Parts: sequence; C-alpha cells; structure tokens
Amino acid sequence: MTWVRVDVAAPAVSGDTVVFRWTQSEPNPFQHENCFYLRYEGLDLTRFSSSLFYEIFLGLQLRVFKSYGRAVEVVFPEPVPHPTVAFWQAYHHADLVTIAPIAETASYSPWTSPQPTPQHRRPTAVFFGGGKDSMLTTCLLSELHGADSVLLLQFVHPFRRGPAELDRLARRQEELMLRPAREKLGVATQRAWTDYLAQFRVSRTGQGVRPHLELYSLGFLPALLEWGVSVCSPGIERSAYRAARRADGRLVYRYVQSRPEVLAAQSTHYRRVLGAELTVTNLNLLFTTLMDFRLLAERYPGAFEQVVMCVAPSPEERWCYQCLNCVEYAFFSLGLGIVDPRFDYDRFFAQSKYIERLIEYAESGVELSMFGNAPWQPFFSVAGHYLSFCHAIAQIEPRLLAARLGPDAFANLTVVKALFGNRRFPNQEMLSTKSVDLIGTDLARAVARIAAEHLEVVEDLPGPSWTGEEEVIFDFDVRIPTRTARLEHIRS
Repeated sequence: MTWVRVDVAAPAVSGDTVVFRWTQSEPNPFQHENCFYLRYEGLDLTRFSSSLFYEIFLGLQLRVFKSYGRAVEVVFPEPVPHPTVAFWQAYHHADLVTIAPIAETASYSPWTSPQPTPQHRRPTAVFFGGGKDSMLTTCLLSELHGADSVLLLQFVHPFRRGPAELDRLARRQEELMLRPAREKLGVATQRAWTDYLAQFRVSRTGQGVRPHLELYSLGFLPALLEWGVSVCSPGIERSAYRAARRADGRLVYRYVQSRPEVLAAQSTHYRRVLGAELTVTNLNLLFTTLMDFRLLAERYPGAFEQVVMCVAPSPEERWCYQCLNCVEYAFFSLGLGIVDPRFDYDRFFAQSKYIERLIEYAESGVELSMFGNAPWQPFFSVAGHYLSFCHAIAQIEPRLLAARLGPDAFANLTVVKALFGNRRFPNQEMLSTKSVDLIGTDLARAVARIAAEHLEVVEDLPGPSWTGEEEVIFDFDVRIPTRTARLEHIRS
C-alpha cells in the first residue's frame, strides 16, 4: 500500500477534558498511541463546537501526518470547514495529506450556543513557562495595561508518560511558578494538561515532528476564547530568529512558524473563520535572553526573584545545578553583578557535571578562536546563546563570590573566565528598531519605549553574530513570504 488512511473519531468531551482518537491503516512511526488528551482547568468544554476541536487536531497532527513522506488520507466523522483545512495544510506544507469531508463554509462558531460574555475578561495573555523570557513579557504587559488585565497560560506537558511525572510537574509549576505569580504579581493564571508531547517516541525523527508554537497558540484556543483574550504572546527570544546563508547563497530562516509574518496570518485566520478578535504575536522577538535578564533585574526586581528556569528537580527545589537553565541563571545573573543568596554557587562551580565537563574541555588543550574565546561546544550552551554566554562571563567579577566559593570552586570559575570571558559582545544587549518595525504594532512600539530606558537602541545590529560555529544574520528588515498569507480567506 502506497498511502495511509487515517480515520478520526469524534472528539470525546467530558467536563474540562477532550480526548482525540484515530485509527490508521499502518502503524504510527512517531507516536506511541493514536490518541491524546487536553484538559483545561475549570473550563466546560461542552460549550465548544466540534469544529473548534477539529481545528486543534488538524493544527497539531498535520505536521505528523505530512512527515510520513507519502500520501495520507485523513477522514473525519463530519465535515470540517474548508478554511480550517486550507490554513493548516499551508501552515505545515502538508501537500501529500488529503482531508475529507470538507464543509464549503467561510466561517464557523467555536461555540455550541451564542457566544457568552466572559465572566472575568483578561485581554492580554502570556504563554508562561516561569522563566525569564515569559516573566519579562508578563511584567511589560502588566506595566502597560495593568496586572488585572493579564492572564498566564501554562501547560503541564511532561515529555515522559506516566502519572508520577505529570504529578511532579503539576505540583512544581503551581508551587514555584503560578501561585507566586498570582500572589506577588496580581495576574490571573490558567492551567492545562496534555500528554501530547509524551506520546512522541524518543528518537531524532520523533523530535522533528513535535509541535512548534501552535501547541500554545492553537492548543490554548478554548481558554483564550473563554477569557476573552485579544492579544497573546509567548516568550521566544531574538536569537531563535536567525538566518544562515548556505553554500548556494540561499538564506535559511529559523523559527519561521513563529515569525511575525506567520503569526499575522494566523491571527487573521482566527478573526475571519472563528470570529475571534484575537492577535497572536511574540513581543520577546525584540530581546536576547541576556536582555531579558537585564530588564527584569533593573526594572522589575521583584519579578526577577520569582524566575524559575529549571524544571528538573522536585517541587521543593528551585535548581538542579546540572541543566543548562541553571547554568544560564548562574552566568547571566553574575554577569549583571547579581549574587542570589538562594543559589549555592560553591556547589555549582565545584560539583556540577557541567563544570566538570568544562574543566575537561580546558585540559584537552583547546585553542582560543579568532574572537578570543574557546570555540563553542554543544555541552557549553544552546547554540543561539553562545555569544550571550561569552558576554555574560566576560562581565563576571570573581571578587563578588570570593566569600561564597571554596578554593576548588574559585579555581574553576577562573578557568571559565579564561576560556570564555576574554571578549564582550555588546550586540547581545542592543535593541534593533528594525525588529520593532517587523512586528509593526503599537504594542511592540510601547514595549520598545520601555526597553529603551535600559538598553542601547540601534537600527542594525553590529557584528559579529554567531550561533555555535555558524555565522548568522538577523535580517529584520526582510518580510518573508508565507503560504498561509496567500490563502484566499487571509488575503480577502
């Protein structure tokens, strides 16, 4: 058989939970089971139409089905609105996937009855992870519109199956992230649970078909509608939006699905097809992760103290001292001259496996690069954060920690400085006006005015710009064409 048939069951809705199931004519190579659930705390999902759930299912699963690399026929138990099919096929470039039956209608209501008036409207929402990126977005929106207008949306989505991991994450996120945000920042919060990511097999191919930003901008649609949200934003920072020039001269852009051009088309789709006055944007495109640290520390120090970047340990522990999130917190806060009394710097610099590996790298006889620092290694940082790491390490003053570090830890910090702290990269703390223009909204301009009180503002970012071992470009004055923008219901 050269094609795969997928038969989708009607969404099984019970209270705050919807379960999606389907059968296939051949085994699923990417997911453990042909089912997943979404649960939204406190929401009555019986008030939402099946068309909305089909929208969510297609937006998430078409990336998977198109990755089969051959013809796939997806059959639903009832007609799916044509604009929904067209949009998500274009979004995922799912040309080999056919969908039936299709309802030739221009729009549909996401509700099973007339649209209700939100009881507690929150017009601005943040896809919240508890870290510095989404925390900064939360603070900026709260300053501009008031904390009582802000809603934090957070998924509990373990990457491993099993109730124990789900319970650990739920307790950790509530105790360390959401409850402090409600009590100290005055914002509202909305939780949701899903096993969708846990259903993907642990393999390189399985990783490649996992959802992108659509898990949040689409998966949270029932909550966005319920709360009457008009603007929502994730916290994806600037380095993700790099472009690299290939040998044939072609520019390849990263994170295309969350660029402003794509999010604008997705917002238009929601308005014209669902009748939802909802704009999806990403305000954090303006900043590097190091800029997020600086803005939080200088303008919102109370919120800076609430940042939780690590998700590895139990709910009773803030840091694991092993993961790159903990490493980033240590280097970036110290680079700003901040010594957190809650963080055990001696344990990190003397005992962490990260520092142990870095010392092994130093003892291997590594030579410094043309930029004066040791070449990037995958263990050192996320590739896109390489220059930010170097810039922060160059700014660390070891004397700040003299009373907190034992001899071994202090010696290791000296090695870190000698390897990666020889040159600063000021572009890691510069705001480009072209990135503001690329988003092109009054909200982005208002955010930029706040940021300009703390950061140097330039039109073009000066070099060098490197991601790991690759030279990259931040071409923010270019608007790339998108397939979704060419759809009839988006253009009209």
